[in-house]
Amino acid sequence: MAKDANQFIFREEYEKWLLDLGVKSVGAYCPQDKYTCNDGREFLFFDLIGVFAKENDRLYVNALFEEWKAFIENKNQNNLKTTLNRLSYLQKYRQFVETKIYGKKRLSKEDNARFNEILNNIDSVRKSIDKSQNPKVDGMDSLIEYISTKRFIKLAIESSYFFSPKLVVERFEEIKEYICQQKDVDPADVVDPAFKDKKVKYLPARYTSKEDSTDAADGVHECDQTLGKVYFKLSKESQRLCVIYQEGARGKNTKCGGKTCGGGNGNARVCQLIKDRTGYDLGTTTNKKHFRNFIISHIWGHAIDPRYFTNLWNIVIVPAWANHLLDKDEEGTLASAFKATIQKIITKLYQYNSYDWKSIEMDEPTCKEEEVLHGNYHINTIDSIADKETLGKISKVSIPV
Repeated sequence: MAKDANQFIFREEYEKWLLDLGVKSVGAYCPQDKYTCNDGREFLFFDLIGVFAKENDRLYVNALFEEWKAFIENKNQNNLKTTLNRLSYLQKYRQFVETKIYGKKRLSKEDNARFNEILNNIDSVRKSIDKSQNPKVDGMDSLIEYISTKRFIKLAIESSYFFSPKLVVERFEEIKEYICQQKDVDPADVVDPAFKDKKVKYLPARYTSKEDSTDAADGVHECDQTLGKVYFKLSKESQRLCVIYQEGARGKNTKCGGKTCGGGNGNARVCQLIKDRTGYDLGTTTNKKHFRNFIISHIWGHAIDPRYFTNLWNIVIVPAWANHLLDKDEEGTLASAFKATIQKIITKLYQYNSYDWKSIEMDEPTCKEEEVLHGNYHINTIDSIADKETLGKISKVSIPV
């Protein structure tokens, strides 16, 4: 066992637990990372977490795991592999704490002495954590305790549903034709009661009166107060206006002259498109849905941009327990690695470099290559329906990344 210089409370028990799990290099799982309080005092994360766990103070245990996670990510921000390895060690200790330490009654003589020494200084740690963050409970903790970051990402991706390359190309070409004004209406073949005039030109997208310019990539929304309609103006073509339909229309936007053209921001039009092309119903009542506990995710975002909103290369049906990570804009984290990896898989699955991106006035979507978690992924793809009475075939496709 380790000498005092590298000792921490519960180390002997932790190493035995690791050996019982088949871990051979237990020393690698015992990094001597330290938490620094506001007053300059330093403590091993292992010691602080051990003490708070024995005291059944879960909020501060969770806060310290968050501090430790941030410490690892900042220290190794230029090396994703090292970061993921170190985070896997943290997750293993979290599992140990959860199953072995909370409310523990008996300590060894050596651990008891160390425990009392740290306990006498614990107020300094509490005050430091209270000032740096609000102690909290993360809903992902219970899952990450029992599954590594790598396995989490692989499981999330392989549990998701993508669309077949054929379906994606067909929808891309439809939007391309619309943008180039070769068609009068969006050919999604969805009858929209909001437009009694079937000849109106529109392409579905979300609309919000609180628009963030970055959400629309390189275009902006414009409201015509006279007509009560919303337009999407591409910055590269100052004279071109793409007419778009306000998703949901659950409210009224006064900028549109009092007519209903604002308020909703859901995925109703995306659900209609998916049902029309694949037969799968995602937007109906719970007992009729073909996918439950899944969420439609726009992988590159920009849902208020009509070139992104119903373009199937930007859409994946993701398990609800993983989807929220795709909404984060981070670097060097579980969320950023997940997003970069699923984006990389999409670019390979659909062979992005063969698309005529200039025709829809946008650049080819990219990912953060340094964040991609390499491996072989067996993903689900949904194909188009043969007729209105069938469902699109779901196939497994192997994508090496």
